[in-house]
Amino acid sequence: MQIAEWNLRLVVNADGFGMDAALSRGILRAHRDGIVTSTSVIGNCKDPAALRQQLATVPGLGVGVHLTLTGGEPVARPSSVRSLLGTDERFPSQASDVFLSWAKAIPRGDEVEREFDAQVSRLREAGLVLDHLNTHQNVGFMPVVGHAVESVARRHGIAGVRTAMERPTLAWLTELRRGLTTAALGGLAWFNRRQMGALRHGPTSWGYFERGRLDEIRILEILARLGPGVHELICAPRAEDDTQVKGELAALQSPRVREGLSRRGIALCRWSELF
Repeated sequence: MQIAEWNLRLVVNADGFGMDAALSRGILRAHRDGIVTSTSVIGNCKDPAALRQQLATVPGLGVGVHLTLTGGEPVARPSSVRSLLGTDERFPSQASDVFLSWAKAIPRGDEVEREFDAQVSRLREAGLVLDHLNTHQNVGFMPVVGHAVESVARRHGIAGVRTAMERPTLAWLTELRRGLTTAALGGLAWFNRRQMGALRHGPTSWGYFERGRLDEIRILEILARLGPGVHELICAPRAEDDTQVKGELAALQSPRVREGLSRRGIALCRWSELF
């Protein structure tokens, strides 16, 4: 069988559009000049209307929501999501604080769902057409959060939800602490999917370990490992200015990466084209 007959499809999704100017700029460039096909707008972004104007310049870029429970202020009324906030009525700054709170059974599922619904609703009201949901700093792998993501996705008719991740590789051993963290996330992802309904069946997502640090070699390695079906490559390309192209942004624009896609018969697509 020829690999092209496997119907290999790949979404290259850049997380965190609107988090800061350098990241947004990098994502737009990685789409225009590289292989990025999709992006996820940070759920509690400051100015949805301004982001809508930026995204209108790239109509071929798929758009979803990077739901967040870390950093900044909630979109819902603080009094309605108390279990998610600190005494300053802001989200915790670190994902580790959210996971610790979950371990203590502090976050209420109804409040997580209320906040995520507010984030999605505000972006839709700004005029964005959304085709997927995922979570900032992987908090969606906690069951209480995963349930909320699925409920909000169903309510808004969004079919794409990030649920699965790549299997461990030897590369995880080169940075033991980060590798163990990623392996733990994989276990949570497996457990969370078992609790979910129909939306648990999504693409296998790659790049958790290197997101923001992908280079040409690692992308080519990932492409070589893709099996039949649909996949997602997670990235976060930054462009610190309008002239330099380096790091992950350069890798996503690499001719060798495009050649690797062509050689394996991998079709780039958006989340909306998977369902």
